[in-house]
Amino acid sequence: MLSVQVNLRAITKNIVAIKKRLQPNTKFCAVVKSNAYGFGLERISRLIAPLVDCFAVMTLAEGIALRNYGITHDILILGVTSDFATAIKYNLIITLNTVAEAKYLSQNHLRPRLHIAVNTGMNRFGLNSVHELRAVLQLLPDAYWEGCYTHLAYEADHPDQVAQALKNFQKFTRIVKQYYPHVLLHAGCSGVINYPAAHLDMMRIGKALYGGTRDTQTALTIKSKIVAVKRIKAGTTVGYNGEFIASQNMVIGIVQGGYAHGIQRQFSGQASVLVDKQPCPIIGRVCMDCFFIDVSKVNKPLGKTVTILANHHGQSLIDLAHATQTIPCYLLQGFRN
Repeated sequence: MLSVQVNLRAITKNIVAIKKRLQPNTKFCAVVKSNAYGFGLERISRLIAPLVDCFAVMTLAEGIALRNYGITHDILILGVTSDFATAIKYNLIITLNTVAEAKYLSQNHLRPRLHIAVNTGMNRFGLNSVHELRAVLQLLPDAYWEGCYTHLAYEADHPDQVAQALKNFQKFTRIVKQYYPHVLLHAGCSGVINYPAAHLDMMRIGKALYGGTRDTQTALTIKSKIVAVKRIKAGTTVGYNGEFIASQNMVIGIVQGGYAHGIQRQFSGQASVLVDKQPCPIIGRVCMDCFFIDVSKVNKPLGKTVTILANHHGQSLIDLAHATQTIPCYLLQGFRN
């Protein structure tokens, strides 16, 4: 229905560009959770392995998959893990989120590789207080503590909130470093690449690999075709519920692909596409298998190619996310699934 092309070169270019913006000694952790944001876990991990220092995934199954693909890098599991024995077998790094997990490891004499997660405002995973941190360290004094990290709830366009989260994080890291000075400190959120204070010893980068931030290249091109054309008069409605009413005589194109293929309903009346380099607004409500565009300024539009997403001004992942008031990751998952 839609033509989908992945630009692998754009992904490698993004990594090279990001590394130049990081502090000289900051390591690069590539987040490849959720099937590498829909781009294919095996394809992407093998492609970028020579360029990164570490991989991060959400689940144990994803970590095992990376090992089976031949990835020998450190692999950090960001989500909750209960099968510690399997994690140890595959040499995966576990995130410790709670005192209860520390008690379980202590009671069962298990010693996986560990990173401590700290909650600094996201309220998703991680230890909530210094008291909890001290309890964890007391329970597991001889554990393989390799890292301590947080996930930032805000991006660089909220500098005060980012600064406060990092300040909260330091309360934890000062204690950890007293006992384990070698521990790797890291933060995650692609939106703070341009915020040097967040780089620390390592930075976890996810959506920016694929063009999900302003200074990176969109690594996905989505195209379709105009399969029908209609000339309509002023006052004519278009699509379900007549949400669009023509203010003048116009020509509309019907394009293959709808919300069943990632063309989200919020594109209706918000986003534009390109036909012969001419921006054409999406009009009416997006249907399951097609949508409508205004092609009044396009010469002989029937059968022409429609560019929905590309590494072009106005059609990039960031541009489309802003136009539709959503986030790049949501768009990527919609197009790739």
